[in-house]
Amino acid sequence: MEEKFALKAKMRMVKRSLKLVNEADAGHTLRAFLRLLPAQISRFAGIYLASLVIDGITAAKSLSYLLSAAAFVCGVDLFVYLLRNLIDARENCHAFRYRSNTERILGRKVMGIDYTLVEDIKTANQLENAQRWITHEDMGVPGLEGCVIYTLSGLFSVVVSAVLLMPILFREGGNEGGFSGFVQSGWGVAAMLALLILIAAFQSFVLEQKRARVFGEYMEREDVLQASRMAGTFRGFALFNYRNGKEIRLYKEAPLIMEKYKDGIEYTAKVMAESARRANRVECAIRLLELLTQLLLYGFAIVRAVKGMMSPGEVVAFVMYFTQLQEGFIEFAANLSSIFTKTEFCRKVFDFLDIPDQKYMGSIPTEKRDDDVYEFEFCHVSFRYPNSEEFVLKDICLKWRIGEKMALVGKNGSGKSTLVKLLCRLYDPTQGVIKLNGIDIRKYKYEEYMALFSVVFQDSALFSFPLAENVAADTEYDAERVKDCVRRAGLAERLSRMEDGIDTCLYKDFDERGVEISGGEAQKLCLARAVYKGAPFIILDEPTAALDPVSEYDIYTKFNSIVGTKTAIYISHRLSSCRFCDEITVMEEGRIVQRGSHEELVARGGVYKELWQTQAVYYKGSAAKLFG
Repeated sequence: MEEKFALKAKMRMVKRSLKLVNEADAGHTLRAFLRLLPAQISRFAGIYLASLVIDGITAAKSLSYLLSAAAFVCGVDLFVYLLRNLIDARENCHAFRYRSNTERILGRKVMGIDYTLVEDIKTANQLENAQRWITHEDMGVPGLEGCVIYTLSGLFSVVVSAVLLMPILFREGGNEGGFSGFVQSGWGVAAMLALLILIAAFQSFVLEQKRARVFGEYMEREDVLQASRMAGTFRGFALFNYRNGKEIRLYKEAPLIMEKYKDGIEYTAKVMAESARRANRVECAIRLLELLTQLLLYGFAIVRAVKGMMSPGEVVAFVMYFTQLQEGFIEFAANLSSIFTKTEFCRKVFDFLDIPDQKYMGSIPTEKRDDDVYEFEFCHVSFRYPNSEEFVLKDICLKWRIGEKMALVGKNGSGKSTLVKLLCRLYDPTQGVIKLNGIDIRKYKYEEYMALFSVVFQDSALFSFPLAENVAADTEYDAERVKDCVRRAGLAERLSRMEDGIDTCLYKDFDERGVEISGGEAQKLCLARAVYKGAPFIILDEPTAALDPVSEYDIYTKFNSIVGTKTAIYISHRLSSCRFCDEITVMEEGRIVQRGSHEELVARGGVYKELWQTQAVYYKGSAAKLFG
């Protein structure tokens, strides 16, 4: 019963894999099968011509007869050649689409997966597996598709060869006894067929599968997977991201990167070589069986030819047709068996694509309030990261309303950014509840809830797209609104110097006319993007951490005027930058330890005052004019 269910599961995996292939490129499997048929037809036509010419010569046929036969077969070959070229040209046009769309399928999953899982090493390894097996020509999804195609191709070859062999094989022989008589009899034919089928079956189901397992085991090893990921990471860092070139040169990182890259490659190559040696022994056994088969075929054909049961041309045709039949059977059997072996590798792709959403997505729509009155509350919230026992947030109780400006301050690692990720539902609390207008935020529709927030993270990303698309996060946008947001973010002068205005491409990855922007300009564009979204709740999660305190204070105060009546949370480990806020919340070691205005907290003493006095040493000169 278990085997039946296993077989059903494998059959479902075959169907899913073929469906995935044809989702990437409709009709891919059918075209790939049709691509093989011209070669099959050409091969059988060539065998037929060879036997026809040999028999024609031995029977002293006329030259015109022989030339006509040759012309006919050559005509078939020409037709097959043109047909194959037509199919190949069409298939080559689809190859790029197929590869690109499989990457798109994975990319869609990566961008939609729960953020909690993005940082998980297990998920990273699953993605590495999926990337490998969705494109691997031998063992992955394309390999399984190839097995299906070659199973059908082998079956086609077996059927055609059998039909062509029947007139040659099933002839009445003499009445001799002994071995010669047995070879001429129907029993001899049956025995020959049975022996060759047994040899082919052993080769297909045992040796070929053993060879496949050798390479499969090597590809599945965790240490090889890690080594491959390491090599790929450093290759991408050094070769495919030119913006890393500065650090590589200034810090002479090239030897370090190449050493890490070399370690990954050499380890993978070492294991591959071990697997190749094991597979080579199996390959030798396969070749010996093929040689034995050839000897049996020629011996069988020679005996029957000597006894007058085959013409010289038929001897050639017999051996070649039987070779085609045997190879077709091996192709059919080996690929049929490999289909089910390769489902194990294809399963790795679907293990990743089937990763379930752990978040409850909710069903309650968020209120579309004209007054933007929203109240958020953390009720005894604690949180620890997946696969960790240590809580990074502990019993957080916090409440604020739309329109308030709150600063969240504390040392690095105090839990500020984690709190924001919980608020935005990038994570869900391990303990406790976060509420919006008195309702658990998990009960709201996820996409609608996410639309309430505009967040600028310290490591916010911009892409090598036009400036307008970066700001609007869309290919369709309001041009005037984009310009207004860019100007309000403090980039009016920089925008005026861009030759193509808001259509200017950022960076030079895809456009030689693209512009390189500084870190500060990139941060301001991220601020413009946050403003463009128009969400009622805006969070700045240390986006200016790389700037000096005066520059950070300047950006924060300007952005405060841009925010207007919206709620804003300013996260910083610099206390001076957030003095203008209505309330300052101080975090330490995952807990809220103080709340109040700057003046209240300084007067009260404690953690905030200690941090303020420590940092005030660095606020001298021009900074003193700002901070008092």
